[in-house]
Amino acid sequence: MEDTVTCLVRGPASRYPRGFIWLMPAWFAILSAAVLAVGRIAGGGVPLWLGVTEIGGLAIAAGTALSVLTTARQPAFRADKQGICLGISTGRKQPKLRQVELAWPEIAQLRIVPRRYGAVLEISLGPAARIVHRPGPGQQAMLVLGMLVMPFAFGRGTPALTTPRMDPPRYRLKICDISSVDLRLALTSVKPDTLKVRVFSSTAALRFSIPPPRKPATRQPPTPVA
Repeated sequence: MEDTVTCLVRGPASRYPRGFIWLMPAWFAILSAAVLAVGRIAGGGVPLWLGVTEIGGLAIAAGTALSVLTTARQPAFRADKQGICLGISTGRKQPKLRQVELAWPEIAQLRIVPRRYGAVLEISLGPAARIVHRPGPGQQAMLVLGMLVMPFAFGRGTPALTTPRMDPPRYRLKICDISSVDLRLALTSVKPDTLKVRVFSSTAALRFSIPPPRKPATRQPPTPVA
């Protein structure tokens, strides 16, 4: 049987679009304002003890939901002899909307940083990679507005995990329940021999080691022949 490396990915990025988690404070503010507005309309004002109790309960609920989302774990990373698949398995008719598959020739380098929950894995893409671009600022603002109004519709869009960071293009994900050393050994068993796997001591070292953005090649004018 072909070797396969399957890892749990931490956080909401494997299921929800970019910016989804930051809607929690907005929903909390809206619900708190609604509580105050209903109390003012119904009885000319909300008693201090009642307002503190209701808004405190909303704050606890929002904090609990935020903690669940930030620590959720999904089997959203798989690697084998063919390449890497990011995203959770789905029964949808178009699973590629929720997943991205990277063949080994599309990957330039793998970089790992040890963390207390496991490791941070960064997948740098090569020139031959097919890139799914992130939405621009305007599209992202409209998406966040849509998620704020209809979270169960817009919140099921393209997961943040399947859209790479740019300049240069790369994926970054939080791997759980496996050390950086074990992750490197596991990836070494399935990756090509020519692909490098580097381990860094901190995310700062990882950030400073990012190569500059690729510049398009410029064509030199032909040399005139005397």
